[in-house]
Amino acid sequence: MTVLYRAVWSDKPASGLGQVLDDLKRRVAGWTQETSEPAALVEGPSELVVSQERQRRVEYRPVGAAAFEVIVTDQIPGEPTEWTVVIRVVVDEARVHILVENRMESDNLTQRVIVGRPLVVHQLLEASEKPSLGGSTVLTQTLSIPANGIDILVGLLADPDRSLPVIVCTEPGGDHIGEWRRVAETIARRAEGVAVVFTLDNAAVTAFRSRLGALAIWGGGVRVYIPGPVTAESEGWRHRYYLGSLFEEARQRTINRIVYSVSQLSARRRVPEVFRVFGEQNGLPADALDGMIPAAELVAARDEWDFERELARDEHSALEKELAAANGHLARLKEELISRGLADVLWGTQHEDATSIPDEVQDTSEAVLAAQTYLPRWLALPDTAVRELDDIDTAPNAYAWGNTTWRGLRALAAYAEDRAGGWDAGGFWEWCASGPVLGWPATSKKLSMTESEYVQNSLGRSRVFKVDRRVNELGEVKMLAHLKISEGGGPLAPRVYFYDDTNGPTKIVHVGLVGPHYLVPNKSTN
Repeated sequence: MTVLYRAVWSDKPASGLGQVLDDLKRRVAGWTQETSEPAALVEGPSELVVSQERQRRVEYRPVGAAAFEVIVTDQIPGEPTEWTVVIRVVVDEARVHILVENRMESDNLTQRVIVGRPLVVHQLLEASEKPSLGGSTVLTQTLSIPANGIDILVGLLADPDRSLPVIVCTEPGGDHIGEWRRVAETIARRAEGVAVVFTLDNAAVTAFRSRLGALAIWGGGVRVYIPGPVTAESEGWRHRYYLGSLFEEARQRTINRIVYSVSQLSARRRVPEVFRVFGEQNGLPADALDGMIPAAELVAARDEWDFERELARDEHSALEKELAAANGHLARLKEELISRGLADVLWGTQHEDATSIPDEVQDTSEAVLAAQTYLPRWLALPDTAVRELDDIDTAPNAYAWGNTTWRGLRALAAYAEDRAGGWDAGGFWEWCASGPVLGWPATSKKLSMTESEYVQNSLGRSRVFKVDRRVNELGEVKMLAHLKISEGGGPLAPRVYFYDDTNGPTKIVHVGLVGPHYLVPNKSTN
């Protein structure tokens, strides 16, 4: 089961902790039953039908007198997707600690996921006095910053103890109808609990730009500042921005991307130690019914785990081999640099800086943007090659797929650069097999330099992509070579199709497609 959203906060209430705990239980009961006058939560599982004919299973479990857990599972009859919300509340000496997770499990791997906070998050935050996570206050609505208060925002961004992303929404220039504020309110509502949202009018935007320069945002755009100190000298790449024009062209899709990016960050957050009271009991999962799990469920789970374990083992073995080769190369490089008195070069390049190519990205769209920004000397990746990434960017595997795609694009660019530098022992496969630092696995599971005869004869047209006219005067060419970003993931798994022109007129690699597998069907998908 995939965690899509995880909100965590603490509060120091003014009233007695026992009274606070009872109020929180009542609010959770009201949300689960969809009523303002709920019945009290009853220990153990219960079943009910709620709006949209959803079948809801509610399991309430008190843990002593100072903690409780509620697990709510929703499913629409006939649909393959199950949604689960986990609510955990713990009271210690003087504070209340709350965790809410939104999880999903589906037999449909192409399921489009629209992420957002469950309504219960808002209801629980309303009961809090001053909710906070680490050094960040958790806000329940947008906060408008005037020009004379911009120091507040700049100081917040520069705070090293800030633990929540800050989303800044700006007023567009010229005439408008105020739609940008509704966009900000929508983002704040859906990202409640995992990010804070600020709005800046035009005067405040000018003041903000004077303080942060290019790291600011303006013109109706929105920028997401991830946790960590942000100053005018910081690396801008980490803090993704969305131009105002995107909200005119595809408002809902852009909002989805923003909310998903901060939700994804929250899902990777470590659960605080205070919630360990909800761990395993007697060697069985805490949610096991009466300490027992039906045998059929155990068998099905075992089969699924065995399958995933084999996939993970293969991937792990391949990564171990690559890591060993890379470590050996780096050790020899280190020894050589030190022997030549260049130790300062070794340690000076240990971490990325504001001008270096980023080590990681958040999703496949960011991988594309990074390639277009940092790799254009050796890799041509036009906008026409980027297709239907919305579902990929919001899939449970979005982070892993994005970084694997980024690795593949860097490998293609590194290959072209090495070819220009004199490497001439074959093509991309041979280059990868030679063990370069930025190489891609030269295995049939990760790389194919051609397609089957069936695909070439019957589905070849789906492999014709746009290309620089210096390569082909028609401006398109059939591309058979491709990177397999993931073996799992079904028809949604990303593919990267490319054309090697390192020995041609452009001397670079051209990417024709970054998109889901279903755009390039093969015999098994027809």
